[in-house]
Amino acid sequence: MYRVFLVDDEPFIMEGLAYLIDWERHGLQIVGKAADGAEALEALAGEPIDILITDIQMPHMNGLELIRSVRELQPDVKFIILSGYNDFDYVKEGVTLGIENYLLKPVNTEELIRTLTGTVAKIEQSVYKEESIKRHLEIIRDNLLYRWVTAAIEPEELRNRAELLGIRLGLPGYVAGIVKLLFDQEQAEVSSRAETIAAVRTYCQRTAQSYGPEQAVFADLEGDLVLLAGLDDVDADRTGFVRFMAELQAAIRERWGLPLLVTVGEASKGEASAHRSYRTAKRMQDYYVLAPHDGPLVYEAPVLTAAAEPAAPVQAELAHFCKLLSAGKKDEALAWVGEAFARLRETEGLAPSDVQNTAMAVLAAAVHHANLMRQEHEGAIGDYKHLFSQVVKPQTMQELEELVERFVDRVLFASGVAEREYSPVIRQVLREIERRYGDELSLKTLSQAFHMNPVYLGQLFHKETGETFSDYVNKYRLAQAKALLVESNLKTSDISLRVGYTDTSYFYKQFRKYYGFSPTEYRNWSKLGDG
Repeated sequence: MYRVFLVDDEPFIMEGLAYLIDWERHGLQIVGKAADGAEALEALAGEPIDILITDIQMPHMNGLELIRSVRELQPDVKFIILSGYNDFDYVKEGVTLGIENYLLKPVNTEELIRTLTGTVAKIEQSVYKEESIKRHLEIIRDNLLYRWVTAAIEPEELRNRAELLGIRLGLPGYVAGIVKLLFDQEQAEVSSRAETIAAVRTYCQRTAQSYGPEQAVFADLEGDLVLLAGLDDVDADRTGFVRFMAELQAAIRERWGLPLLVTVGEASKGEASAHRSYRTAKRMQDYYVLAPHDGPLVYEAPVLTAAAEPAAPVQAELAHFCKLLSAGKKDEALAWVGEAFARLRETEGLAPSDVQNTAMAVLAAAVHHANLMRQEHEGAIGDYKHLFSQVVKPQTMQELEELVERFVDRVLFASGVAEREYSPVIRQVLREIERRYGDELSLKTLSQAFHMNPVYLGQLFHKETGETFSDYVNKYRLAQAKALLVESNLKTSDISLRVGYTDTSYFYKQFRKYYGFSPTEYRNWSKLGDG
């Protein structure tokens, strides 16, 4: 809404204008009124506005004098004059002052609306142009800062563009802090992420300015927010910067309700080595899997020593795990996963790569078993590529362990269908359910494909599986939905459609009926449980 202020010494004129026009419809809001120029000027000293509508002839200060004074206070305000005098001198001076229109009383409502519409268009064009220039400069500055912290810029070019940095060169030291927002599933949409990152960035910039002038905030190529601070005293100032980053982390978590990871790199001496601080801050993100806590992860050299021997499961142990998968021993296979991660927790000098390699090895074994059982890539076990990308994103060891357990459980659920003794016809029906559970399925269509009576096929299905066809399909779809709620970035409504429910409300009812809680509750609970 653009803000409008009315000035006229005739009360009925002001009241008439207020009710004559649907201001909100035109994106406008009347924020104040005054009976003369002096009263208006006093009010506008503390009231930012976009449009001033004023009479010419008023006591104490006329409209033209008011326009001159307001322009000094708020240079971007647009002015519209209302007057009972068709005086050429007034019109001429008003044009000189840059007014939008000079309207005679009684006011023609349509002409006033046209004037307001045109004025709003001018304001929006000006705002867009200003934002475009600001964004362009921001992109140039982000690129310059990123090149600096990645040692991809020559010293001479850096010095020549120093005024764009927002931070002085030539200080004794520099330190980088990084804010990575760990979006949950409901906030994973691209537009939502971009808006949130922009809001958090603005907050970081404002907070950094209050902390000290020698700080620059920018976004790197991964979407992480980087705070680069200049240090007058390398050791003491870095300690203060760590405290500042801890306070910033707590404030962002409280304000946006988002989990986030904050890391601080080593203090570098001189501008030429600023890239070392950024690099070590990035490297510290890997250690979230080992030591997640409320404060920032701070680079200290001893932390970065790797384990003496790799902690990933050896081939013999994986072979035993594969045998458990082949035998369909779900409880024992899941227990094996738990033991593998328990051994990791007891390993001294553990590196993040050890945890990730273990998870990758176990998932690869489960995927291999799934392929042997001919489970569809887009069917029972989902998207492998997305699965493996989940392993390397920042998360706790507990979250990673539960990701592996969910996938192993999912694979064994799907492969268990093939392990049972079914007649050839029912085996084909089950494969069709695995392959097409997201489509419309019925005994009628399947019976036609298999050249059978639908009633007889339904009786045979119930006899061999112990469940009705509709119950089995419903259960299978809900199992896939449950996995997608945790492992995908899809909205709940999209998951409903993907697993075969065209009516989202029906999907919610069925999910609650089977599991005792709604899809959203399950997704939120899973995230809380992981943390």
